[in-house]
Amino acid sequence: MLATVILLTPMLFQASEEPESLFDKWSGSFDLGVTAISGNNTSTTSTFRSDAKLEEDGYRWLLGAQYSGVRQTEAATGTASTTSRLYTGSIEHHRTFGEGDDFYAYGKGSGRSDVPNGLQGRTDGGLGIGYTFRFCEDKTHLNLEGGPSMVWENNVGAFPTNTWTARLAARFDSALSDDLSLTSKAEYFRSVGDAQDASATGEVGLRWTFKSTWFLQLSSSVSWDGTPAAGFENSDYRQALTVGTTF
Repeated sequence: MLATVILLTPMLFQASEEPESLFDKWSGSFDLGVTAISGNNTSTTSTFRSDAKLEEDGYRWLLGAQYSGVRQTEAATGTASTTSRLYTGSIEHHRTFGEGDDFYAYGKGSGRSDVPNGLQGRTDGGLGIGYTFRFCEDKTHLNLEGGPSMVWENNVGAFPTNTWTARLAARFDSALSDDLSLTSKAEYFRSVGDAQDASATGEVGLRWTFKSTWFLQLSSSVSWDGTPAAGFENSDYRQALTVGTTF
């Protein structure tokens, strides 16, 4: 009897362990703060941003979302107006190959809208390949991606268009110290039929982790459209100071 109890005890403890849930496999961050905008408009507002990643052997999922809304009041008249209402969202799936998961094929889609600044909506979907270069004892990463994408664009006051494009993207991450990191990313689309029909986005961020999972981040971003809506500039710039947490 005693021998039976001894044999069954490890099995009982193992059965009592709770299985890992799907949520436990996700990691990411979200932050919010103040944004300064220059370009078509000059104002100050708030922004919210969130990113999440699920990574398993052979594949990974990447999700992203951002909202930035601006309400500007003219000092002379006291009239309030919305000068920017930016929405972005993205989803990516990577199928990795080889040791270290450095080489991968991707499928992705994203959307962007900022009606007060001339963009009713821009959506893209495409496939391609990517590779991750690792430096400095795996503290620095450089991701390069490329492939064909279909882009649907609707500028304010213009007819919607859709076109096949070539997509190039890059992301650079580097741990400068135990609590300071640098991140930059860029994405470029160019129509295969019209060289002027192109668009790009880019962002550089400096993140300081000041307590456990909490961080302070300073970021600067730009969005550029080679064929903007009539009456609007090609580029808009955003600078943001945000506080957030990782999970």
